[in-house]
Amino acid sequence: MSDFHFAVYEHIWVYDGDKKIKRQLIVLKDLYNNIIGWTDFHKFAQSPSARIKSIYSDSGKRCYAIATFLNYVYFDCYRISKLSELTPQMVCDFLNDYGLCRLPRDNENTIRTKTTVTICIAAIMDFLSLVIKKNPCFKMKVDDLYHYEKFFDKRTKREKSRRIPNFNVYFSDGNRQKMLRDLPEGAFRIIFNEIAENHRNILMLAALSAFGGLRPSEACNVRREDSPLGPGMRFQYTNGKVSDVIVDLREEKMLRSDLLDVGGIKKPREQRIYPKFLNQFVDCYTLYSNYIVGHPYEADYGALTNTRSGKAMTYKSYLNAFQKAVQNSIPKMLACDDPKVQHYGFLLQEHSISPHIFRHWFSVHLTVDGISIAELMYWRGDKSPELSLTYLQNKSELVKQYYNVSSQIVDYNLWRADKKFGDNHD
Repeated sequence: MSDFHFAVYEHIWVYDGDKKIKRQLIVLKDLYNNIIGWTDFHKFAQSPSARIKSIYSDSGKRCYAIATFLNYVYFDCYRISKLSELTPQMVCDFLNDYGLCRLPRDNENTIRTKTTVTICIAAIMDFLSLVIKKNPCFKMKVDDLYHYEKFFDKRTKREKSRRIPNFNVYFSDGNRQKMLRDLPEGAFRIIFNEIAENHRNILMLAALSAFGGLRPSEACNVRREDSPLGPGMRFQYTNGKVSDVIVDLREEKMLRSDLLDVGGIKKPREQRIYPKFLNQFVDCYTLYSNYIVGHPYEADYGALTNTRSGKAMTYKSYLNAFQKAVQNSIPKMLACDDPKVQHYGFLLQEHSISPHIFRHWFSVHLTVDGISIAELMYWRGDKSPELSLTYLQNKSELVKQYYNVSSQIVDYNLWRADKKFGDNHD
């Protein structure tokens, strides 16, 4: 292992008191993670045909992919001294090792989906295209890396061109991830109710993903109703009963006095809670509202979910709390009469899951409901149809899997405060 490595440094500017702009820079670090050099590689972390980007946009995923590639060719495998020494074979080897989870820093638990690999391919091809364009002395040319082929887009009914690498790129879509993402209904209930009973500080983060489809980092951005930065949620009433809940995700706000980033919003929007899950969401909100009475929080920001010190919870803190809840749920799964839940408990003893499991659960049930691709994209907050299409393409299998429990999916009473939990429960 080299004494040095490339890494991504994220810088945040705060303006107008609460608005923020994020930028990623690719830096060189030593073994102790100290920055020892700054590079200009981040300048090439965009599409060669991209127009001027919004000041609010960032290139985080692209920079991380590029840093991984640079470590591979500079330090891990080929030990080149300058980029002009690159060859198409080096690029091919990296992309296949990346797709097959064979990078030097990978382990048996590393999983990359086809979507992740595709994003990496695009980032590396764009990066090299811009570098080669900027440096005509490169021996390797763009034509050595990829070519274009035409295809007919059924959605737009127009002929388009797509970029195809000049070499095969293989990937392992990960059976382990598929097994862990196929969350049995009983396992979902056990995990969710463990959170409601013993980890109530993250209850609304889980509820926003499970009943509103928010990404975990987006849930960390949600503010209280009385936030001075504007209400993070709006409750609409009909005849004295909540008839709609709208979550404000239109803009990332700075939610901590120490300027620490809590997580990103992938698609700025206002997101409603899915109507079928509205009662369950309101139950969780009522339980959580009672729980946070007297707990510290930074009133100037008004984040919905906070740490014990009163600062807005970051995604990293949420992930740690979630994994503790999952570990506490495993014995209950192993003691369950449902063989599928028992099996899932055994899997969790060797493999971990993330809070994204709630968004996956949400997506599965909307798919079973029979909604269209446009509707699924809306409720998931997707920018493009690819991920939503994944669920619709597997709809028949999902319907078969959930047929026997479909009548139970909205009947969750275990977390009701008036039946099970006291207001002073931590």
